[in-house]
Amino acid sequence: MDFYRIDEDYNNFLQKYEKKYRGITKVPNITYKERSKFALGIILKVGEMNYYVALSSFKKKQEANILIRIVGDNQEVKGSLRFNYMIPVPTECVKRLVIKDIKDIKYRFLLNKEYQFCIDNEEKIKKKARKIYERVIENKKQVLTDNSCDFKILEKGCQEYTETYLKETLMHCRGKIEK
Repeated sequence: MDFYRIDEDYNNFLQKYEKKYRGITKVPNITYKERSKFALGIILKVGEMNYYVALSSFKKKQEANILIRIVGDNQEVKGSLRFNYMIPVPTECVKRLVIKDIKDIKYRFLLNKEYQFCIDNEEKIKKKARKIYERVIENKKQVLTDNSCDFKILEKGCQEYTETYLKETLMHCRGKIEK
């Protein structure tokens, strides 16, 4: 388990894919003015799909999240892991976030604390991911399903992206190397 940045083109593809087949998308934006969002991965493996969950600044306890708490800090709740917005991601579309390379010392210190929280709570995180995944795909609670990514659509989108875009890129790269 580690922190990763998800490829922006892939994330945009999933947003469009879900919107095309569902009418809306719940795939979160990953680019903001200050810095790009990153994800905790691999929290769930479904078949050949690796699921990643974004760390969010959202600080309200809900059924589909785990609050990231740093006991002893002035502001104990730092954000959350929001499992209803987790997405399947091919390994080719993620890049490990190296915390020690972060220039902003305060931000780097916060990331280390959040990372330690995730390591300390790994089993709880994986259990919550499985639970939310199952509740959403089985439509156990309509309000949860409505406010979540459509995991089955995104799995098809991930597969299509892998078969179409990643294979084309790989073939293009091989062609350059062989020349």
